[in-house]
Amino acid sequence: MSSQGAGLLERVKHFFDLEARRREKYQRWDRLAENGDEEARYRLLMLYREEGEEFWPLAFKWTVAVANVGEDCGVTLQAAEMYAAGHGCPQNEEKALLWFERTLSLHIMQGPHSPLTLDAANYVQEQIQELRRKLGRDNA
Repeated sequence: MSSQGAGLLERVKHFFDLEARRREKYQRWDRLAENGDEEARYRLLMLYREEGEEFWPLAFKWTVAVANVGEDCGVTLQAAEMYAAGHGCPQNEEKALLWFERTLSLHIMQGPHSPLTLDAANYVQEQIQELRRKLGRDNA
């Protein structure tokens, strides 16, 4: 096979390698996000809900980055859940508690403009109580 034919064969193989193409897309989004692209950051943090475990570390990276600079209750809640479950990061109940508490604070401050439903807010309160109990902070 000629080198031109081999090159074409490699391009065809790459075209049909959907996993490789997906990883390349997320790597492009990661570069864009590193350069301040807000849409890329949100797309990457949504990988937690949309993709499998392979992409949880990338989703975690951008979930925490966006949560640290923003006031989006949904993003802070996702950071709390990821820390609590150890998805994309080592499990850390102390950090999970901090993020659940931050989520509830933002929800209260935003009042009727909060994106959290009543059920979600109740869930956050339950998680705070459970983690405080587990960590021996019942009176906090």
